[in-house]
Amino acid sequence: MLKTFAVIIFCFVLNFSLLGQVKETVLDENFTDNLAGWPEDINDIYMASVNGGVYYLEHKRNFGSKSFDIPLQLYLGTNYFIELKGKIISGDATNGMGIVWGKSDNGYLSFVITGDGKFYARRIEKGSKGEYLLEPKYLEAIKKTGGINTIRVQYSEGELMFFINGKYAAHIPSLKYFGDNAGIILYGRQNVEVYNFGVYGTKNYEPLVGYNAKMKFSYCTIDDNVNTENGLFGNGDSRIQPGETVKLSVTLKNHGYGKSGNLFVNFYVISDYIKIMNSSQVQTLNDVGRNQSQVFDLIFQVSALCNLDNLKFKIDLTDDKDRLAESLTFSIPTRTYITPTNRKGDDSFTFTLSFRETATDDLNKNFPITTNNGKNICAVVVGIENYLNYPKAEYAYNDALIFYNYLVKVVNVPRQNIIYITNKQANRYRFSRIFSSGGELNTIIENGARNIIFYFSGLGVTSANMLQPYMLLFDSGTTEAYKTSYGVVELLNNLKALRTGNLICLFETNFAGLDRSGKTIFKTPQPTKNVIRFPEISSDDVCMFYASTTSQFNPIVETSAHGMFTNYILSALKSYGEGRKTLDMENLHDYVYHKMTKHALELKMLVSPRMDCKGRYDIKLLK
Repeated sequence: MLKTFAVIIFCFVLNFSLLGQVKETVLDENFTDNLAGWPEDINDIYMASVNGGVYYLEHKRNFGSKSFDIPLQLYLGTNYFIELKGKIISGDATNGMGIVWGKSDNGYLSFVITGDGKFYARRIEKGSKGEYLLEPKYLEAIKKTGGINTIRVQYSEGELMFFINGKYAAHIPSLKYFGDNAGIILYGRQNVEVYNFGVYGTKNYEPLVGYNAKMKFSYCTIDDNVNTENGLFGNGDSRIQPGETVKLSVTLKNHGYGKSGNLFVNFYVISDYIKIMNSSQVQTLNDVGRNQSQVFDLIFQVSALCNLDNLKFKIDLTDDKDRLAESLTFSIPTRTYITPTNRKGDDSFTFTLSFRETATDDLNKNFPITTNNGKNICAVVVGIENYLNYPKAEYAYNDALIFYNYLVKVVNVPRQNIIYITNKQANRYRFSRIFSSGGELNTIIENGARNIIFYFSGLGVTSANMLQPYMLLFDSGTTEAYKTSYGVVELLNNLKALRTGNLICLFETNFAGLDRSGKTIFKTPQPTKNVIRFPEISSDDVCMFYASTTSQFNPIVETSAHGMFTNYILSALKSYGEGRKTLDMENLHDYVYHKMTKHALELKMLVSPRMDCKGRYDIKLLK
């Protein structure tokens, strides 16, 4: 019996980019020199040497550990991540190398991978025996002795999360830090090479005493003309759009009482999908007096996959001793014209933002707290908004992201039980890895999660003759698209072969080859699909729920930035969760069906969500 309900994220992207976190580079060490002051020495216990882009390290003892660390200007009270890229050349395969952080003479935390493919985390406090925070455990993603690995420690919202080669490994509650040092640690006899050590978060500057200016973002202008000589590539329409490299001329104005003094201007990006191109260019704030302004250049690339309505940046003003005068943030809208006409007479700058940016429905936040137990659930959550060969499935990314949050925070499904993939990650190769007999989902099931939830938000098509439904994947081709997509029948057969408990599948899509506005996704006209042959359900423990049937399309709800089907699934979870009421599949069907059909009629549309489920009373989402 399915006790609860689940799904995944982001994980964590699974490269796990920090959602909404400041990606300020505190340290990006590539070991071309040793200006950061990494330990170097050769003695009977260890060898350490920085040379030509590699940090060569050796611990010569068969017991104990040796750390090679430096003090960091990382403010540990905010979200951050620390990343190490290196290789174990030789040594004790049961021990290895890793990241040490939060270190002082009184203790430290460490995250380690071993030469034989395990990982573990430890806490060491001076005067007491060390303890395992994570017991040694094998992970297929780890490359054994001789292979290059990238490992990451990430802090976010009270949790420490661990990743190896882009794959989520584990998470634990955050712990108290002993100090500010971080670096590399070797356990047992090891010979390693480290190629990069990066720290990203918020810098913990020493304040600049006596500073009494007040710089504020005033306005900006955009240059997105095609200009290969200066490396600026855009269409020249004065808007920031995915795929462009643009140059902003950012004006800062002093609203304080004193002069600013000569300071360095450091730009950082807060939003995902953005890369600053001129971060190495030194820009200096002159001795700007009250009500005076100065212009600075910000050049950045916008990923083709970017679906953000607002790009957020941070500026740190520091002196020549790296002391902080002040930090300020500003936002720039995408797809909105940025021209001199936006500039107001009072020297400020206005933007016309979409309703999605200025006001979002409460479905996207304030998740209810429940006592649900979701430990026996595993989930696959897929959201494909940007396609390689097809139009956008509007809000599909937000659908998957918020659905994941409901599964984790309302249904209480363990994060490690969820596979979350979006956009280009949701390709044919990744699907085969997830659903194969010995694949990613099977591994989670073998660890005790008996019940499966599958969620998909994106575009759909049908086969040419049999009219069977298929989910378009990120890299699906344009010729006979269903042949390079993933069939619902194939999905059902694979999941039935893997599962040992209940199965729920939710599809935020139509299979008529239409986008979220009802337009065809094909460049050449296709025959209308008035009949779609959904797979028959013969078992009481399987439930399939579709956003629409036949030639209907799945519309969006602008106020919540979701597909309508997902909007009302989330609404049901929120309503039942807040009331601490049981939500089974029949309750869900009745709630979503009545809400959707009524909403669609108000928009002069015909939408009929479809549920194929024999045992809908028995399958519980909330209990």
